[in-house]
Amino acid sequence: MPDLIQMQFMQANAYLAELINQFAGIEKRIEDGETVTLNLTDQGRTLSLVVSRENVAESAAPAKAPAPGASSTLADNQTLVAALTKTFTYDLGQANRNISVADVQTHLKNAARQTARDEADLVPKLPVPVVTHDGHLWVVAEDCRYAALDGSAITAKRGFKSDLASIPRLFWAIIASFELSLVAPIMHDLIYRGGGTVILPDGEVTPAGRLFSRRDADDLFLELMTRSNVAYWKRNVAYLAVRAFGQSSWQEG
Repeated sequence: MPDLIQMQFMQANAYLAELINQFAGIEKRIEDGETVTLNLTDQGRTLSLVVSRENVAESAAPAKAPAPGASSTLADNQTLVAALTKTFTYDLGQANRNISVADVQTHLKNAARQTARDEADLVPKLPVPVVTHDGHLWVVAEDCRYAALDGSAITAKRGFKSDLASIPRLFWAIIASFELSLVAPIMHDLIYRGGGTVILPDGEVTPAGRLFSRRDADDLFLELMTRSNVAYWKRNVAYLAVRAFGQSSWQEG
């Protein structure tokens, strides 16, 4: 079942409420040991993932993908099919259109309220970004430096602005607000914005001069989800989705 924070969030957006409820059901199936299939579509392309508690694997896409613009949530007839086949289809583009910046802002505000209470459980050395919102974008209020496991470090400088758009908004419904450190989408956006370079004053990287490929950015996102203790299946579904569909957000330098 959705937690209290998610329930408060859901009240503002019926579309998002339905998504959260559906993923609560999917999560229960997975935690009970079942295997489900998630078909993620975007602009006519489909990524089909077979998901269990301990494994996430790509499979052949359906012979016919849902038409672009089709609802990401399940119609009544689809609900019956999903119950029988354990197959669920979501349109990332539709989710991006229906989950607004304001929705995600509310999500993050709710997460911030819980941060102090859960501070003892945070992964050591994982930074907690200080951000404000200007009505459209999130603005980093203080330099935020992340030391990656490979020995490099990346800093989102004070004043860096992000709409968190390099990660499909569907994942704000899949991953609960308290699960994912905000540093993960901010760093992912920072590298995607540079398209392989990190240009001052938006950010700094050490060792100096290091360039990041799109895979580097996505691998860093996976690393941060792992260090945030996001469930195995959730983080791998999110990772494979950004690998499959993230090219359109990658801004070549």
